[in-house]
Amino acid sequence: MAKDFYAELGVPRDADEKQIKTAYRRLARRYHPDMNPGDDGAETRFKSINDAYQVLSDSKKRRDYDEFGDNWKHAEQIRETSRSRGSGFRSGVRPSSGFGGFEDLFGGLGGSAFGRPQRQTLRTTAQITLEEAYSGSKRTVTIQGSAACPACHGTGVDGTVLCPTCGGSGALTQPRTLEVTIPAGTAAGDRIRVRPDETMEVTIEVDIRKHRVYTRKGDDLTTDVSVSYLDALLGGEVEVPTMSGKVVLRVPPGTVEGRNFRLGGRGMPRHGRGATGHGDLVAKVVISVPKDLSDQEKGLLERLRQLREGVPEGAAGTDAAAGGDA
Repeated sequence: MAKDFYAELGVPRDADEKQIKTAYRRLARRYHPDMNPGDDGAETRFKSINDAYQVLSDSKKRRDYDEFGDNWKHAEQIRETSRSRGSGFRSGVRPSSGFGGFEDLFGGLGGSAFGRPQRQTLRTTAQITLEEAYSGSKRTVTIQGSAACPACHGTGVDGTVLCPTCGGSGALTQPRTLEVTIPAGTAAGDRIRVRPDETMEVTIEVDIRKHRVYTRKGDDLTTDVSVSYLDALLGGEVEVPTMSGKVVLRVPPGTVEGRNFRLGGRGMPRHGRGATGHGDLVAKVVISVPKDLSDQEKGLLERLRQLREGVPEGAAGTDAAAGGDA
C-alpha cells in the first residue's frame, strides 16, 4: 500500500510550508524516542514522521511525490522512459498522477535510479538539557536513509534485468544510527549538519528542555535568589547557584524586591564562529519574610518600627494605658 505522507503529518494536501513544519515539530516532539523510552511504537511513528517531512518540506520532492506517490524517487527516470518509449514501460504501465501505477516496477525504495548516486538530505530533531547545552555533549540519533543494494552493488541491474532485490533503484532503505556532537553553548533552534559519508547529509535541529532554575535569553541566564528580609535591610551574603557551582553574592543594605545583580561570565558559553567567553548570570532578588516570629522577635521589630516613626522609648506603653483609662 502506498504511503500517505500528508496523513502521516495530519495536514491537507494543499498545506503550505509553515503548516507542514508546525505539524512536524509538534509530532516529532511527541513521538521522539527520548520522550518515549522503551516505546517501540513511538519510535516507529517518529521514523514515519521524519520520512514524511523530508519529502513534503522539499518542494521538488513534494512535486514528484504528488505525481508518482511511493515512486517519487524515480520521477526523472519514469519521465525519461515515458518520453523515449512513448506510452508505458514494459507491460504497458503508464505514468499516472497520485499514488500507485509503478509499485511492481520500482518498489518505492530509496536511492538513485539505476545506481546513479545522489546525496540524501535528511532532517531530524534532538532534545537536550540545558546542562548538556552548557558543557556540550554527544547525542545518538536514528534516521532512515538508503544504502547501496548489496545484491547489485548499487548498479540497479542484475545482468540484463532490473535487480529483484532493490527493484532497480540501486539502494535499500534502512535505519542508520549516528553519534552527533552538540557544541557547548548550543541554543534551541540551532541546526547541526553532519555528513557521515559522501551519500548523505543530515540536519539535526536542537530543542532544549525547560529548566527549573534558569531562564535563558541569548547567552545570558536569569535565576531567582532568595534573600532574607534582614539581609535585605542590613546587608549580607547569599549563595547563588551557577552552572559551574555556587558563588557568594554580597547584598548591600536597603536591597529591594526584584533588584537584579549581574554576575559577569557566569552564563552560557558564547557560541558561533569566533565567539569566546561566557554570557552573564542575572540574579533576581526575592525577599523572604518569615511567618513564625517569636514573641521576642516581634517585640524587637515593634521597637524598630517605633524608632522609625520617632516614638520615644517607653512612650508607647504610656499611650496605651492612657487610652485604656479613657
